[in-house]
Parts: sequence; C-alpha cells; structure tokens
Amino acid sequence: MRVTVDANILFACMIKDSATRRLIFNPTLTLFAPEFLKDELVSHIIEIKDKSGMNDEKLLHMIQKVFAQITFVPDKNLKPFLNAAASLIADPKDWLYIACALHEDTVIWSNDNDFGSQKRIRVLKTKELVSIVGSL
Repeated sequence: MRVTVDANILFACMIKDSATRRLIFNPTLTLFAPEFLKDELVSHIIEIKDKSGMNDEKLLHMIQKVFAQITFVPDKNLKPFLNAAASLIADPKDWLYIACALHEDTVIWSNDNDFGSQKRIRVLKTKELVSIVGSL
C-alpha cells in the first residue's frame, strides 16, 4: 500500500515504540512524505529527544532508520499540485501532504482530523491502517 506520512505520525514513531513505529517498518507499506518534513523533524529534535528518552546516538540511529523507510519527495515536484491541494483543504500547512498524496497516488496516514474535511484522498488513522495491513 502506498502511503503519505504526515508529521504527527513521524513524531509519534520517533517518540516511542508503538504500533506507529511498527507500521513504519511494515514491508507492505511504501511510504512517502514531502521533503520539508525532514526540516520539521529537525526543528523539533529537542522535544523529540526529551519525550523519547533516547540519547543523541540512539536518536540519530532511529532517525536514519526511519528516514530510510520513507521516500522524501522534493517540494519542487509538488508545486504543480498545490493549487489542487488548496482547493481541497483550507489549512496551508497541510497542502504539501495533499500535494504529495496526489503526486504519488497514495492515501494519507494521519491522526489529524483536519484532513477529513476533504473527500478526494482517503485518510487513514493509525488504528485503521493497523486493521488493514496488520502490525509486525
């Protein structure tokens, strides 16, 4: 299954071992995200470190492992899809996720209710994704 991952999913994966983390490493999922998500994670790294309890070395290793599971789509490739994204959802901070899902023909994996306001792209919460693909 092809899936666009949003920030709250990535952060949850980094913070604790859970169904979210197991799904990130589930081989039946092909994961995508807008490239800006890397910078977003870095801007919250202290918070993630504090909440996860990982030391610097372990956190860096986890980031590398998680990033290896995700194809990061350059934001410039998503620009042609931004007008369509803006027509689907009001929040500009979500446009790149919508654009990524349109560009890569994916569902969106998010626990954020804001994506529910649009009906073009299927949005799955973690519990729904677990029920579809299982968790290792």
